[in-house]
Amino acid sequence: MNILSFDIEDWYMSYDASQIEVSRWSELPGRIRQNLDDILSFLEEHQTKATFYIMGWVAREYPDVVKKVFSKGHEIGYHSFYHQLPVNQGPDEFEKDLSEGLALLEDLIGEKVVHYRAPRFSLCHRTAWSLPILVGNGIKVSSSVKSVRRFGNEKVPSHPFFFSYNGIQLLELPLNQASFFGINFVYTGSGYFRILPFEVIRQLYDAADYNMAYFHPRDFDTDVPKTDLLPFYRNIMSSLGNNTTANKLSRLMRSRQFITVGQAAGLYKESDQKLPLLYL
Repeated sequence: MNILSFDIEDWYMSYDASQIEVSRWSELPGRIRQNLDDILSFLEEHQTKATFYIMGWVAREYPDVVKKVFSKGHEIGYHSFYHQLPVNQGPDEFEKDLSEGLALLEDLIGEKVVHYRAPRFSLCHRTAWSLPILVGNGIKVSSSVKSVRRFGNEKVPSHPFFFSYNGIQLLELPLNQASFFGINFVYTGSGYFRILPFEVIRQLYDAADYNMAYFHPRDFDTDVPKTDLLPFYRNIMSSLGNNTTANKLSRLMRSRQFITVGQAAGLYKESDQKLPLLYL
């Protein structure tokens, strides 16, 4: 199973929004519209649908982008308002962020948003309190952790599973990783996808029966701006190998089908496969 997803944030929105203050985001040149047009054309050419996790700030500043993505038949998910980590927010701020962002997206598309992805795949055992908040606000599927990480004494599975907390369960489709000499890395999209040779990526995809591909608009942008507001290494990382992304993904699509998060969740729910539980 190969799932295709995009985290919709602009080129300067990195990490947990700590490198550039939110108040300065509007000073920087936006690339969202151009990048999304390129991605939507790419997906239309390959007759493929994807799940787009959109930040609340992006939806507020570029409502036309949200409507355009949805009009093309793609799924809309939520990716926090300002890319702040739940562990730094606490329950009250997290719920305010979630409810406001979901309301904004739902008003734009006229449909309930049921998919959520935490910034930096950062849900952890310290944010167990987020589970009832997510479920209480209508979230049915999360994609908010990386496999292999540890939650207390438990290791996050490399396949879908259910979070469980005080009797509440939520389906999680994790971002899977590969391991090489004890180093875990995400080969399915974004940075490593851009710099790894295609043959290595192909072999890693073939070796796994579950792949969660995830990208940012900047991963396809061959003209990412630079700014003194970001560290030198971040300016380099944002553009390294970007000119290879579309070609590599296109080659993968020739031999395998990619589906949305919602389609994948439906297949798991309809199957007889019993998914594991990860207790928070």
